[in-house]
Amino acid sequence: MNDQAKSPPKVRLTLRAGVTGHRPQGLGSLDISSLRSKLEHVLCELKRIVYEINNTPTSYAPGDPLLRIISPLADGADMLAAETAIDNGFELQCAIPFGRGEYEKDFKDPESIHQYRQMLKKATAVFELDGSRRTKALENESYQAVGRMVLNQSDVIIALWDGKEAKGKGGTGQIVKEAMQLEIPIIWIDSAPEHEMQVLTGNEYGMNDAEDLSGLERRLKQLLIPTKVNDSDIKNAYFSEIRPQRTWGVVFEVFCDFFSGGKIDASGVHVKDFEKKTREEWRESTSNLIDNSVSSEFISHMDEQIDQRLLLHYSWADNLANYYSNVYRSSFVTNYLLAGLAVFFALLAVTVPSFEKVWIFIEFLIIVSILVITKIGNRKRWHQRWIDYRLLSEQIRQLRFLAPLGLTTPAFRIPAHDTHGDPRNTWINWHFRAIIRYLGIVSAKISKDYLKSYRSLLSEREIRGQIDYHEKNSPRFQKIHESLHYVGIALFTLTLVTVLLHFPFSSGWLTLCAAVFPALGAAFYGIKTQGEFEQIAKRSRAMSAKLKDIKEELDSSKFTPTYGEMALLAENTAEIVSSETLDWRIVFQSKRLVLPV
Repeated sequence: MNDQAKSPPKVRLTLRAGVTGHRPQGLGSLDISSLRSKLEHVLCELKRIVYEINNTPTSYAPGDPLLRIISPLADGADMLAAETAIDNGFELQCAIPFGRGEYEKDFKDPESIHQYRQMLKKATAVFELDGSRRTKALENESYQAVGRMVLNQSDVIIALWDGKEAKGKGGTGQIVKEAMQLEIPIIWIDSAPEHEMQVLTGNEYGMNDAEDLSGLERRLKQLLIPTKVNDSDIKNAYFSEIRPQRTWGVVFEVFCDFFSGGKIDASGVHVKDFEKKTREEWRESTSNLIDNSVSSEFISHMDEQIDQRLLLHYSWADNLANYYSNVYRSSFVTNYLLAGLAVFFALLAVTVPSFEKVWIFIEFLIIVSILVITKIGNRKRWHQRWIDYRLLSEQIRQLRFLAPLGLTTPAFRIPAHDTHGDPRNTWINWHFRAIIRYLGIVSAKISKDYLKSYRSLLSEREIRGQIDYHEKNSPRFQKIHESLHYVGIALFTLTLVTVLLHFPFSSGWLTLCAAVFPALGAAFYGIKTQGEFEQIAKRSRAMSAKLKDIKEELDSSKFTPTYGEMALLAENTAEIVSSETLDWRIVFQSKRLVLPV
């Protein structure tokens, strides 16, 4: 990806196949050649489906698709699947439950140890968890953790399994059951001789259906082929966006600064080189953390494996969201204020009849302007683009702090009454999942130093940054809401005074004021309602309080992080931010640009 790209970046089509299976002692009378043949058949079928998708008009980056196998490299089925996948052109990424040396103790003979070491060398990424063998229970939890990471990083699961219920934590049976609950398609190759294959699908309650490989193709195409956007392909929507240009989007910024009592400055509405601006902001936010708690090696790890891959995606989505936010909001502010002016000029034609035609012509231009702004805004979907691009940028920002722990963003929890506009069924989710698939697992070794650095990054860069944003946001929008409220009261009071003056005095100007003041009051009320300034302020206050609670827990001197504890706090942070983003989306989803009537 190059700086100053003309349009938002695409990613290569990527498919991630996770592996779970028995160890040698659980495979029984294994027919290696037959099992390898079945594995090759499955992998070739996956490759055929993905290449077929890639050869049709899609919105992926040019080039061959990326096929990836995700394996814990356990002796037995996992190792066999990884080796077969590499031989068939798949990239290998590994998540292992312990450090490399400790995990090596699972292999019983020199040949399997050598194979394990060779596979690690061939892997493009290895994520070493901090599992423990202090007790059998802790050891099983370590295997369970790595199995769940494989699920978290997979689009389809290849299970070399005997079909029996799980015998303990982290076993193949448990991973298969959880894959069903997550609705991940499972290609089950029976570990017993003949090694029959079938595709299992499920839901949160367990197995739903069993199919042959032809059913898998349909499911993968649903996953990998872009969602339609307003009856047009995503390629003709998001990916055909161009760099934002300066427009009347400045109106909203000036309006907010004026009514919040801030300094009027619209310089941030349009940034030509927004990739450079985002890069500088990201580097500054991380370079400030390099001290005794955050190592320079950790920062370098973040930059090389995560930031470089996400920066252009984030900067385009974020800046397009800012652009369409300002254009949409400036449009409804302009429309409501013009509506008030239309009343003024309509009555001015009566008050100053010598220029009647001039006033009527100005009123005509105002009405036409309102109609044109509304028509263009809805046709170009300024409102929807703002909502979509903001959600995309927020998801990418969360991925930036989840990826160092091998995590991805949590699924949205949609209220039953609000399935319309469900973001899980939109192009946003498709494109974001494509980014996740391409990013893959990062190379990392979970240690006390790594978790210590990560804790500071999560606390000081991510959470503190969000707290600062919301603490600045809340009073600003609360002040705007209150200012508009008081302006409305003032205009109503002026209307009352004007009406009372009508009794002793008779004047066309008094008539004009008696009509214009309430019209302007209605305009400001419309802006207040459409802008939801008070709702934004309340959400920011609530968000700040929730994030402070997490930060306090992170910063506590009594808190000694383990991977599981840190992952839980990171996911809680992402869940809070996702919920706030979803709530924001629900509030503004129905507030499309309308005529100020």
